[in-house]
Amino acid sequence: MQHVITKLTLVLSLMFCLLFTAGHTAAGGAPVTNAADDVSFIKPYRAVYDANFDFFLPIEGTAIRELQQQENGDWLLSHTIDSSLLILKESSLFQWQDGQPKTQRYEYQQKSIGKEKHDRLKFDWAQLSVHHQTKEPAGEYDIPSNTLDKLNYQLKLRQDLAANRSLPSYAVADRHRLKNYDFKVVGEEVLQTPLGKLNAQRLQRVRAAGAKRQTTIWLATDWDYLLLKIKQVEKGKSLEVVMIEGQLNGKPIQGLQ
Repeated sequence: MQHVITKLTLVLSLMFCLLFTAGHTAAGGAPVTNAADDVSFIKPYRAVYDANFDFFLPIEGTAIRELQQQENGDWLLSHTIDSSLLILKESSLFQWQDGQPKTQRYEYQQKSIGKEKHDRLKFDWAQLSVHHQTKEPAGEYDIPSNTLDKLNYQLKLRQDLAANRSLPSYAVADRHRLKNYDFKVVGEEVLQTPLGKLNAQRLQRVRAAGAKRQTTIWLATDWDYLLLKIKQVEKGKSLEVVMIEGQLNGKPIQGLQ
């Protein structure tokens, strides 16, 4: 059971990400006009997801993603899971500067049966470094000026795709080292969801040749490309996450009329 909980937690924290893809309309169908290069492209939202896991036994759960602007203008992106098996809280506090998120603090907390974990990352942009702290000895490492964290890299990806740019390899501060995240656009479709039918585009996570894990992501093209669905398959095990409720900039997310 502990192995299942650990696996579930890792999958959620790494894969249950709000990803975005190139698009033609914003929420409510208004044309996008260079929004990708403006801070107004970032809008507060709240999304609730139903998650179904088929590992060694079926597991169900609910997760919430929320982006809020603070009184001082900073942004707080959070991800929470609260169930009988685990409690997970993940957050990114950042500013929007020079066309991208600039993280101030990233934090990850997990509590499950027999396991507790707490990671903190503090970004020092003057020194271009990240200070990493866990129960293990703290450490520090250098970063390039375009480094993102495990939550807010989605915003830069969204901005690049909306501006029809080629997707770069994203530098992401992941615990005690720097990693690269890569994605590709696959296609478009009308996706049936608990909210009704929604226009969607598909992305895939690009992995090393021969990788056994396959991940497909569907994004709502009429709703600022918020995550609609994730499906991941690995060695006969599967994960499926689907949006069941959401609001973008105060407007309820609804299916096609």
